[in-house]
Amino acid sequence: MSLNNKRLSEGLHEAVANLKDFLKMLRHSSLPNVAVLLALGFALAGLAISLVQGEKSFTGFWVGVWWAVVTMTTTGYGDFYPITPLGRAIGVIAMLSGIVLVSFFTATISSLFVAAKIREGKGLEQVHYHDHVVICGYGVLTRRLLDSLLEFDKEKSVKATLIADIPGEVAEELISEYQRLELKFVRGDWTHESILKRAGVLSAKTVVVMPDELVQTASLRDEKTILTTLAVKALNPKTRLLAHISQPDNRVFLQRAQADEIFVADEFTGYLLASRTLSSGLPQAAREMFTVDSPTRLTVTDLPADLNGKTFAHAADFFLGKGAILIGLTREETPLEASDILSADSGALDEFIRRKFQEAGLGAGEKTLTRARINPPRDTIIDQKDKGFVIGKVS
Repeated sequence: MSLNNKRLSEGLHEAVANLKDFLKMLRHSSLPNVAVLLALGFALAGLAISLVQGEKSFTGFWVGVWWAVVTMTTTGYGDFYPITPLGRAIGVIAMLSGIVLVSFFTATISSLFVAAKIREGKGLEQVHYHDHVVICGYGVLTRRLLDSLLEFDKEKSVKATLIADIPGEVAEELISEYQRLELKFVRGDWTHESILKRAGVLSAKTVVVMPDELVQTASLRDEKTILTTLAVKALNPKTRLLAHISQPDNRVFLQRAQADEIFVADEFTGYLLASRTLSSGLPQAAREMFTVDSPTRLTVTDLPADLNGKTFAHAADFFLGKGAILIGLTREETPLEASDILSADSGALDEFIRRKFQEAGLGAGEKTLTRARINPPRDTIIDQKDKGFVIGKVS
């Protein structure tokens, strides 16, 4: 599906969902009662004028109703009009009552839209995005993530929803700053399923769980990340979940919670510092590869279909001719299940292995794992599931 078609499909999906929400809101408002009262006014005025004027000016009840609608809405076509004193008196009453009823009707509709806008600004409205990114938590890292998504949005259509417990003015500033992402805001605790559902987790493509900077200790921040991961995977096991933690020891708990990718704070800082101490250039190279607007950034890209069945060396030459460097391959794979290596007989050793698989978070059914191969052998055969790690933009 092309980018324009994707955006059109997502726009139609959101429009239909918003229309359903609006109709639901109408049912719970006073608008149906006002509409009935307005229709009753049209009918009574139409009946009265048709009885008073008779068959000479008004040929029936529905002609009278047409006149009542035109008169009470102050349109005034002039195709029908009363000619008797009593008919004109009914016309005056219809005009005055129409001004009141129609104004009340339009004011009620306006108040519904204003109330919905206020609720959206407070983060209380349901999000109807599809295949979007849900970001849980707000802080310095969240802004960096949004900045990067803003750059990637130039190449791919990205929509984002932020779940955070922040003041309304901060949320409005973020929505204005990242309006190209069509950023939506949901206020609340993202460990709760109701909040996650309001953010559209059930239809989200990716969920990113960031550290809650309002929580003082690193251990409690990680606990909240683990609880959020469990809640998201319970609601939508197919969504891709990326979790950021502060303490490496908590990685195993996120693996058990079925997190797809786990990022540990400052995981590579020690290596970069050591490499800069003993030599030079590696931190600068890393900065070049991991800066979004860098012409030599590292990206994951789809491989052309005609490279299927070819060797890695052939693919590397192809990208080199395009002005980029292919440094590795990645693919999504089904993880190894305990049943794949255990015998049919369930002995004590088999039970021990099965238990260790479960403790390590393996054997997750339909869950997929990312397998990355940097600088594989040059005779490695490219598979249709493979994607490429590429440095630089393909010309």
